[in-house]
Amino acid sequence: MDLASTGKRLPKRIGYARVSTDGQTLYQYRDLLKAAQCDRIFMDDGISATAKVRPQLENARAALRCGDTFIVPAIDRAFRSTIEGITFLDDLHADGITFESIYQSIDTCTPEGRKWYIDMVNHAEYERAIISRRTKEKMAAAKRKGIHCGRPRKLSEDEVRAAYHQVTAAGVGLSALAAQLRVSPRTLTRGFERFGFAA
Repeated sequence: MDLASTGKRLPKRIGYARVSTDGQTLYQYRDLLKAAQCDRIFMDDGISATAKVRPQLENARAALRCGDTFIVPAIDRAFRSTIEGITFLDDLHADGITFESIYQSIDTCTPEGRKWYIDMVNHAEYERAIISRRTKEKMAAAKRKGIHCGRPRKLSEDEVRAAYHQVTAAGVGLSALAAQLRVSPRTLTRGFERFGFAA
């Protein structure tokens, strides 16, 4: 007699993955989780590795019950810090839930498997910190050279100069001009400040 015929809940395989911006990776992970025979798949799309709130991870955890298996494509893609990874794993085990990584086939219930798991989440946290430091150093170096980093400016210097002339010489209101240029008044004011025009 199987569990379904007795009315008892069948164990589920719950898959989860997080991707930042690469849409192709999203499909890749979804295919991996489908191939792993997941009954349900939760995906946080466009969420950074350091994001504190990951709605689909929370939904996946809420869906898990005793006897279920929580599946991720890779350990380093699931958690934002070493402590979070360890706490999450301990929470799963306490509720009788099995953890499975597709790329790292390990038994986290054994001391050896747990050590490998901790090493993986620790290494992922370290790599993110190194990448963040390099990015900040590059941005600081670019800023010293007068190179703009980040999103493109909404207004060019010529547009800001023309806007400043309209405000000061033609008497056009700042709010009205900002609406005409499809920017906020604060963006226009910052533009004046950036290019050395008096506000």
